[in-house]
Amino acid sequence: MKIVELRRHSLKAAPGNSDLSPAGVELAKHVGATELRGRAFTHLFVSPLKRTRDTLRTMRQGAGDFPVIEPKIFAPHTIASSPEGMSLWEGACNRAEHAGLDMLTAALTEEPRIAKDIAQKGAEAFRAWLNELPDGTHALVVGHSPFFELVAYDLFGVTLPQLQPCEGFKIIEKAGKLSLET
Repeated sequence: MKIVELRRHSLKAAPGNSDLSPAGVELAKHVGATELRGRAFTHLFVSPLKRTRDTLRTMRQGAGDFPVIEPKIFAPHTIASSPEGMSLWEGACNRAEHAGLDMLTAALTEEPRIAKDIAQKGAEAFRAWLNELPDGTHALVVGHSPFFELVAYDLFGVTLPQLQPCEGFKIIEKAGKLSLET
């Protein structure tokens, strides 16, 4: 069995590519202490953006019991940072974020072909990445919305509401079958 917990980074200081806000630091610490303590993570992953590392570091401080390992880059994230992925994030998702709207809904509504292509490629990359992890893995991945939701959309055919800061869901692999736990 393998368990992968996907969590969105914490609150940012401003829309776009910015650092965590002071409230974001406190939220990540609180989530670590109240939701992630005792989970016995075996692997830690982040995206290349600093705010995901900062979120994970602060969650680790709050939990106080994460393994002492350096987080690795979450390989499927390269799909989100592809030219097609960046056009989706800089267009529909950025407009939605600034307007306080659901980024996944905006992506699927405004750019359905691109969003579904990113979802499919992201799900394929996720499956390949998951297959490389050893049995017994319990991974924590800190990354981005709506990429995580797009992966779930393709894997499970569900449209999850946009993850709020530090929220997440689990994907569990057991005997080659995937299940979603929200």
